[in-house]
Amino acid sequence: MTRIVSIALGFVFSLGGLRVTMHQGRAEPPDGFVRTLGRRLVVDPDNQEVSLRGIGFSSPTLSPPSEDDYEAVQRMGMNTVTLELGYRFFYDPAAPSTYNPLAWSWLDAHVHLARRHRIYLVLQMCDVEGAQFVPAQGLPLDYRIWENGGLQARFVHLWRAIADRYRQEPQIVGYSLFCEPVVSDTVEQWSKLANKTIEEIRRVDQHHILFVERIYGEHAVRREVSGIDLSPERAFFQAQDDDVVYAFYFFDRDEYTHQFAPWRPELRRSITYPEEAMTIPYKEEPSGIRRTFRFDRDYLRFYLSRQTEFGEKHNVPMFFWAFGALHTCFESNRGGSKWLEDVTGLFNASGLHWTAWAYRDKNFGIRDNEEAKRVVARAAKAGQGR
Repeated sequence: MTRIVSIALGFVFSLGGLRVTMHQGRAEPPDGFVRTLGRRLVVDPDNQEVSLRGIGFSSPTLSPPSEDDYEAVQRMGMNTVTLELGYRFFYDPAAPSTYNPLAWSWLDAHVHLARRHRIYLVLQMCDVEGAQFVPAQGLPLDYRIWENGGLQARFVHLWRAIADRYRQEPQIVGYSLFCEPVVSDTVEQWSKLANKTIEEIRRVDQHHILFVERIYGEHAVRREVSGIDLSPERAFFQAQDDDVVYAFYFFDRDEYTHQFAPWRPELRRSITYPEEAMTIPYKEEPSGIRRTFRFDRDYLRFYLSRQTEFGEKHNVPMFFWAFGALHTCFESNRGGSKWLEDVTGLFNASGLHWTAWAYRDKNFGIRDNEEAKRVVARAAKAGQGR
């Protein structure tokens, strides 16, 4: 039977008969904080190296976390969960200054389970007010966050509140500020908002790593729609902080990993991996790179290497916060397992930190996909630094 953490108002909850009290989310586990050291992540105080290997947890509501899920992560040899957050968990746009106490209790419960099973947490803001950049039927695009100072202030204030509450919590690796940004003008919009957010977080929390994701398009056009990639030096920027990890996702190619996705009516063609007959025209701006590939491991290696050049050049760590393939890729001999094996093998060979997407998800979830679970578990156990 699945064991659920029941969350009560305030900061007391029960877990398997154990009564746990959280004091503003600041308990004292034995391990130190994770921090950056060049391209590596290390744990204070002895600089023991750690490699983040894990999976994402997502929920559209404040559903109580399941201890079974954390136990499964531990059994798969993983040490990290990327936990999806959303502004709707914390406040109603009609009353943005009043935060929901249930959101804090929910987060406290996740922190407790993570500590209990020695799983690191990366807190990631996936739902941002005024930000909706995923083309989907019936869901309008929304770029207000980039031009609305009030929405930006709410975003910054929420992150400061989260950081203030958990500033003494080493089980949290850090805060991933913004999921999949696509700007309405240029990358400078995200650079300004990210640095403003970092500045406010650092007023209350000097311990945690900040995860800053690249942009996936300028002028309100995603790379998957335009067919044009931004060069790494354009898509990333160096944040004004020394303790930053640079993040991105890996779902290449999109027409394969998202084939028959309900929200992508244009992707209705069955594709296998590797697919010798599939030609990939790679275009990158402003570098002017133009190349043609087959859909195979060589292409995956090339695309990965383009992203990681930024980390190598600037001597900073990089994190794939999400990668995966829809369950349709594991049907009809379409090669989903082979794609996962090649992707995770390339990640590990490059010394990258990663979390797969996701554990519970009706489209990408691996909880009930034994094939995917085996591949990801093998990859997590291979080369695990901690």
